[in-house]
Amino acid sequence: MKKLLTIAILFIAVILTACGGEETSGSDGQPSAPDKFLQIGSGPMGSGWYPITTTMTEIYSSEFNGLNATQLEGGSTANLKSLQVGDIQMGLNYTPDFIAALEGGTGFDEPIEDIAAIAAIYPVFQTIATTADNDDIESIEDIVDKHIFLGPKGGGGPVAFWKMMEEYGIDEQTIEEAGGKVSYGNYSDGASMLKDGNVDVFLGGGAPFIPALQEIELTSPIKVIPIDEEKLESIEEKGIGITAGELPAGTYDGIDEEVPTYVMETMITVRADLEEEYVYNLTKIFWENLSSFEEQVPERAENFTLDTALNGIETETLHPGAKKYYEEEGVLE
Repeated sequence: MKKLLTIAILFIAVILTACGGEETSGSDGQPSAPDKFLQIGSGPMGSGWYPITTTMTEIYSSEFNGLNATQLEGGSTANLKSLQVGDIQMGLNYTPDFIAALEGGTGFDEPIEDIAAIAAIYPVFQTIATTADNDDIESIEDIVDKHIFLGPKGGGGPVAFWKMMEEYGIDEQTIEEAGGKVSYGNYSDGASMLKDGNVDVFLGGGAPFIPALQEIELTSPIKVIPIDEEKLESIEEKGIGITAGELPAGTYDGIDEEVPTYVMETMITVRADLEEEYVYNLTKIFWENLSSFEEQVPERAENFTLDTALNGIETETLHPGAKKYYEEEGVLE
């Protein structure tokens, strides 16, 4: 009788072990997620981020067993705040905003502790532009008394802009006192306002071009305002996720030479409390499906590479699941 009882217990244990295995892998070998839903914070519809997160939702819904991945319109700082409250589990944001969120810096009332990095995926060139016929604006100092469009409020562009302006001793009060003005909105509206003369200066981020500026330059040629080299060196040394770069020649008509500007990395961030194996699979599946991004977002995906996956990201801010993947791939030792 005791022998039969022992066999029965062992049999039950085998069954339970098999069932437990189904929590991490489906019957077809696909990994399973700890939840049925994955919400990914994107940018506004029409932004460069939206097709990236669309592709991500398709890949994750297909590659995970029983997972429904969706996207939510947002912006860099907005996505980080949504991660904090749990409205999303993954999101796109800029490296300087990630650093600011961890420290409770510009754009954040207090530090956000429950976020972790997965990857930097491509550089975003910040473009400060005006119309080519605007002879009043040739340098950053010339924009102080002008009407400046800064893109979506809650996006990462305005935060980095003010960080860059600090190097010049310029803040919003400086602009207001000089008779200038600051406006926010989507890139398409801002470009149209620039074309119609309703704003004097347009700020946007591209990789490297901004579609909204490409559209208006057909009838209203633009010029890009350069950032002084010493200002770029200074901000890069601060280690806040903003680096020096050059907008490539030919990005817009009439831009025949490289233009010095500041660069941020678009990165993927997750909630820090997500399970290690889950985030490991999220990271692995992203990098193993680059062909899907190359098909859907070729201009940006050409920069998706493991060689730059940690640009602007400190190792200690990585989620353990992402860190495990990079160690396996030799990105981290």
